[in-house]
Amino acid sequence: MSEKLKIGIIFGGKTAEAEVSLAGGRNVFNNIDQSKFVPVALYWDRNFDFWEIPEVLIIRNTTKEIEERLAKLGEKIAYEKLKDLIDLAFLITHGKYGDDGCLQGLLELLRIPYTGSGVLASALGMDKGVQRKIMAAYNNINIPKYQVIHINEWQKDESKIRKKIEKEFNFPLVIKPTREGSTFGVTVVKDQDQLLSAIKEANKYDQEILIEPYLLGREFSCIVVGNEDPQAFLPTETIHQDEIFTYNDKYLPGASNKITPMEIEQGIIEEIQRQCVATFKALNCRNYARIDGFVVDGKVYITDPNSAASTGMGPSSWTFHQAAKAGFNIKDFLTRLIELALENHQNKKGPL
Repeated sequence: MSEKLKIGIIFGGKTAEAEVSLAGGRNVFNNIDQSKFVPVALYWDRNFDFWEIPEVLIIRNTTKEIEERLAKLGEKIAYEKLKDLIDLAFLITHGKYGDDGCLQGLLELLRIPYTGSGVLASALGMDKGVQRKIMAAYNNINIPKYQVIHINEWQKDESKIRKKIEKEFNFPLVIKPTREGSTFGVTVVKDQDQLLSAIKEANKYDQEILIEPYLLGREFSCIVVGNEDPQAFLPTETIHQDEIFTYNDKYLPGASNKITPMEIEQGIIEEIQRQCVATFKALNCRNYARIDGFVVDGKVYITDPNSAASTGMGPSSWTFHQAAKAGFNIKDFLTRLIELALENHQNKKGPL
């Protein structure tokens, strides 16, 4: 690359995961290879406006602190001007609007290449109900039994839904919104008496609600990288004290233990990698994705594919643990993701 590419590092957004996005955006900005790229920090505010911000704002600890100073220290960038400012968007946008294909669609209209999967795969990665239907069609991907209900169904005939759940599942169950991240709205339900409060909690985040068995096993995350020929890194096992891997477990220092590679039989490691690559392909992912799941009694289950490019960019992320085991330092890994994104967008016909 003779001339340095301008890389727009986009973070923030209207999402419950905005603070996670900020931490990841700051980390990528600080570690991108400036001998090859010019990093441009672009904060995406809760009104969906883009702001180019200086380093004095990037180091702030909360999005609230940033937004209080945007008008004074930032420069608002009109959508149509983004292409003049950056050559590629490096997306660190978590959750709704940033992970689910909305931002990807905007960048497609602006003809700006971006990291991560395209519009459809990003949407599938966010929608746990639709992704399960697709994954269930593949014999080489194991998923747990599941059911999706709409809040209107519950409100119309709660008794009918309760009977259906009791017929199809044994307690404990996990109740979660179909389209949300970072374990927001997720509840472990141990009996019928807890169903109502769990449904209400999930409904704070979505109209559709996913019901699945509570899996008591070993929890893993596996990064898959590539375009036409994706490769799975060695998976990370996450060990935590709570019943589920909570927001605090994921992002507070010392709240969980991440072991890379997972200390388990080689055959199971290979099966995790195989199923994660199969899931990546089934959902039409590109560039990189994080695939989560469990090992229960020696059997691998895929539970949560994250297909958009925001996942795991924080300083303590298992993404970089796995990349290191694959021989990448952080600068080289970020460079590889940029190269794959450019390759991905170079010859496309229509939206990615």
